[in-house]
Amino acid sequence: MTQAERRHDRLAVRLSLIISRLVAGETLDMRTLATEFGVSVRTLRRDFRERLMYLDLDYRKGQCRLLSGSRQRELAVLTFARQSGVEALFPDMDNHLVSSLLSGPGESPCLIWNGDSLLPSPDLGVFTRLVSAVSEHRRVTLLGNGCRCTGLAPYRLVLRDREWYLTGEHQARIAVFPLADIRAVTLNKDSFAPDMAVREILSRPDFLQALPHFQCIEDVISSFSTNNI
Repeated sequence: MTQAERRHDRLAVRLSLIISRLVAGETLDMRTLATEFGVSVRTLRRDFRERLMYLDLDYRKGQCRLLSGSRQRELAVLTFARQSGVEALFPDMDNHLVSSLLSGPGESPCLIWNGDSLLPSPDLGVFTRLVSAVSEHRRVTLLGNGCRCTGLAPYRLVLRDREWYLTGEHQARIAVFPLADIRAVTLNKDSFAPDMAVREILSRPDFLQALPHFQCIEDVISSFSTNNI
């Protein structure tokens, strides 16, 4: 992946997160947002001015929010759905559908049911920091369940059977961590160049199907290898 492609990926994730928060009704502080994404306030202002100019935003004292009741809100939702992959869940994801979902009175006509159990909630900030690390190709240090993993190269966050998983590479081996097991994330200064072979494996349907059982499979393989040395 070229440097230009990496910058594009980081920008896409940054804009997706900004749009999702604005649509959720959050008021965003530019300085806080700049620190979180590791960019300058000037860069964020350029994002809003050049790339989010179609949104009906209200700027006051270094903060911004999305004005309610605007048509731009539909476009923001549609953009987020496409960038996050949610669009694939709906047969006819377009402006008309988004408008109907947002403006309909009473109960929503659509429901994405996750079963009886709720999604496990990771510690505050863990998900956002991991998304930033994946986008910026930054190595991370993970803490959780009495263990520490340093220098992990995060490739992607995957939602599988109502649970999020972090997939990546550590010491030349594929690594998978349930997000619910991660208690803290630190972004390292070191960056990494994604390995296309690893990326292809992490995107294979059979690998994604086995995500919940990855740790068990790895333990069995390690035990077998040790016993046969």
